Amino acid sequence: MDASEMKWGIALAGAAAVIGFGLMLAPGSAKPAQRDQHLGDMFDNGLCAGSDACPWYFQQRVDGEVLAEPVAGRSGLALHALAGPKRGETVAKAALVARVAPVGQGSVIRVSFDMMVPHGRPDNSLQLVDLECADCGWSHNPGVRLYLRHGRLRIDRSKIDVARAWMNDAGPQMEHGRWHHVAYEMHVSAGDDGWARAFLDGQEVVGGTGRTMMTKRMEWIDRVQVGLTANSNPEPAELWIDNVKIDVTAPAGKAR
Repeated sequence: MDASEMKWGIALAGAAAVIGFGLMLAPGSAKPAQRDQHLGDMFDNGLCAGSDACPWYFQQRVDGEVLAEPVAGRSGLALHALAGPKRGETVAKAALVARVAPVGQGSVIRVSFDMMVPHGRPDNSLQLVDLECADCGWSHNPGVRLYLRHGRLRIDRSKIDVARAWMNDAGPQMEHGRWHHVAYEMHVSAGDDGWARAFLDGQEVVGGTGRTMMTKRMEWIDRVQVGLTANSNPEPAELWIDNVKIDVTAPAGKAR
């Protein structure tokens, strides 16, 4: 698929992402009818949400802002996410949310993008990607998150009741003011064959094996959040993101 098609072939993908949840399930089944999915956004046409013209279901703003703006050193526009400091129990958020057709056991989700933390802004306690279930009946939307800790990528499973994060404190750190390429992959499973891993500039820097879903009442992933999905710092946070791709690969033998 070339660049013109990828700007992005999002009309059909976007339409699929916002279909009512009940229509995404196989008739007579409580499990998702899985299939491959591909969404993406280069942001050069600005931001949109809730239409077939883009993959985003809504723009998440909690004491934060998301904009499509020019940035020095890059052509076109990029996503500019700004989130205020954490205030009491309120965690600031500035992200984009895509609804995907339910992604169940055995599928692999890959989210990739370019990103840059400007000079003078925190590179710690920033959640970048959340792969979650919004329609499982849990108020906290269980899922597995990718976040930054002192410039290093980590994978957090606390929302699926696994306390210990996957981390690599010897891994490379991001540099302020420099664009990096990030890729986050997760094998969806409630068993020990689940896994997740993250790549920085093409190098795998962190990962682990184990379950990536709740063990009860969580049969799928149906929502992907990208941006500053949370800023837990006592100071404002800022992030630039570009060239987002969301790819779902269904298990072998499923519809593609």
